[in-house]
Amino acid sequence: MKDEIREAVRQWRAKAESDWVSIEILTASERCPADTVCFHCQQYAEKLLKALLTCNDLEAPRTHDLRSLIVAALPFAPELSTLSDRADILTAHGVASRYPDDYRVIEPEEMKQMIELAKNFAAIILPKISD
Repeated sequence: MKDEIREAVRQWRAKAESDWVSIEILTASERCPADTVCFHCQQYAEKLLKALLTCNDLEAPRTHDLRSLIVAALPFAPELSTLSDRADILTAHGVASRYPDDYRVIEPEEMKQMIELAKNFAAIILPKISD
């Protein structure tokens, strides 16, 4: 792998890790904002997908749509297809949930599901982008 690609992958991973740390900190709080946790779950998955694309010498598109990123990444991780349908709700947490007119209360169970989904992305992608 070229040095500039390795560095770009490292940067995507570092940004993803920052989102994961945010999830850990927020979920440890008694005042945990579930919508913000779900936002960071989407961001975590998005950045991991972009790291995977970058690792395979593809430019990461400027999109928050996890399904389209999964489609682009399928040649490198076919098992991502199992996450496509559930990725749509995670995409909504990364986009629509950021605007007050789309705000809705996120129940703790949904938040837990989004955290598990983010972990599923990591389980597939991290082994493929590690040095």
